[in-house]
Amino acid sequence: MRVLITGGAGLLGETLISTAPDRIEVHATQRRAPVSGATAHTVDLADTAEAAALLERLRPHAVIHTAYGKDDPERDIVAASRAVAEGCARIRAALVHVSTDLVLDGEHAPYDESAEAAPIEEYGRWKAEAERAVLAAAPDAAIARTSLIVRAHPPDAITARLVESLRAGEPSRLYVDELRCPIFVEDLARQLWEIASLPAERRAGVWNLVGPEAVSRFTIGTLIARRFGLDASLLVPALNATHPVPRPGDLRLLTARADRELTTRARTIAAALVPA
Repeated sequence: MRVLITGGAGLLGETLISTAPDRIEVHATQRRAPVSGATAHTVDLADTAEAAALLERLRPHAVIHTAYGKDDPERDIVAASRAVAEGCARIRAALVHVSTDLVLDGEHAPYDESAEAAPIEEYGRWKAEAERAVLAAAPDAAIARTSLIVRAHPPDAITARLVESLRAGEPSRLYVDELRCPIFVEDLARQLWEIASLPAERRAGVWNLVGPEAVSRFTIGTLIARRFGLDASLLVPALNATHPVPRPGDLRLLTARADRELTTRARTIAAALVPA
């Protein structure tokens, strides 16, 4: 089975590569940062012709689309997702598109897989548009809505910035009233591999792939401080309402479909951050 992972140099992409099941021929796209552990292909996914040519040449059985960019989201989120979906539809490759809980408004939690996208912040709006573009081009695609993705060793970029601040003795303001369901990156990767291997009739549609508990950013920060032996008293409670632009407050997701269909169970963030 040949699988193409887009964004192979990213946190999730490189974890998908390292957790690939046996007998999978793994290919990955790269744009600036190099990919390791898989056959790499340098491509601009937002260029429809480039994306189509790569997919035609590789003919993967499945594509797991993790790539995105925030500098030009219309291009690197929406156009790239559309191009990947159109290419997958053309060659009849299974598509697993990674999305986010930020496509939801945070006012009607908990959300199951039938929840309609209703974003209130910019990144969520671009990702919601990408979901629509993907489903228009490839109606049998899987849409994986996830949350904060965490890695303890080495720490993911957000965790690393917090650790650096605490080590420098700098206070960090973290929301106490913004609920997310963070997931350990290896758990998410294994769930995505399971979805990619499902037959089309079981794979298609929205999947909520998040951790089993809802916690605030302040709680996550406290756990990170404990994990790295840092001073949690430097963490300053803040309120979501003080953010200069609206942010969703309660993004609890229900995972009934994943619980029913998948064997991988996401760990609590506390368990994932226990020192090795």
